[in-house]
Amino acid sequence: MKKFVAPALIVFILIGLTQCHNGSDSKIVGVWQLQEMVINGTKLQGSSLGNWLWEFNGAGGYLSDVAGMREKGRYTLKDGQISLQITTEKNRPAQVYKVARLDSVELDLLSVENVNKQSLRFLRRKVSEVTVDKD
Repeated sequence: MKKFVAPALIVFILIGLTQCHNGSDSKIVGVWQLQEMVINGTKLQGSSLGNWLWEFNGAGGYLSDVAGMREKGRYTLKDGQISLQITTEKNRPAQVYKVARLDSVELDLLSVENVNKQSLRFLRRKVSEVTVDKD
C-alpha cells in the first residue's frame, strides 16, 4: 500500500504545481473583442474601430483581426505584463502592456510606453458569437 501512496502523492503535487503555473495563462486563452480604447486621453468605442478581435491560444500564439487586417504572432504573459511579438512582419518591435485586469469576462490592458499612452478594454466572446473568416 505504501508503494502506491508515494507515487500518487508525487503525481498529485506535480498536477497542483502545474495548475498554479498556468493560472493566468489559461485565463487569457480565447477570443477577445475590443470594447473601448483610450489613447492619449481620447476615448474611442471599440465598434468605431471596426471589429477588433484578439484570439489567444494555449500554445502561446495569437491572432489579431482589426477591421480585416490580420496579424499573427506569439505572446508571453509574465509578471503582470503581456508581450505581443508579431511574426507576420519581422522588423516590428514587440508590444508590451500591463495587465490591469484579467478574469473570465474582461481583459484590461495599459501601455507601458510613454509616447502614446493607451488603455484597452476587451470582453471575452464565444467563438460562435464571432463571425470572422479564419485563414
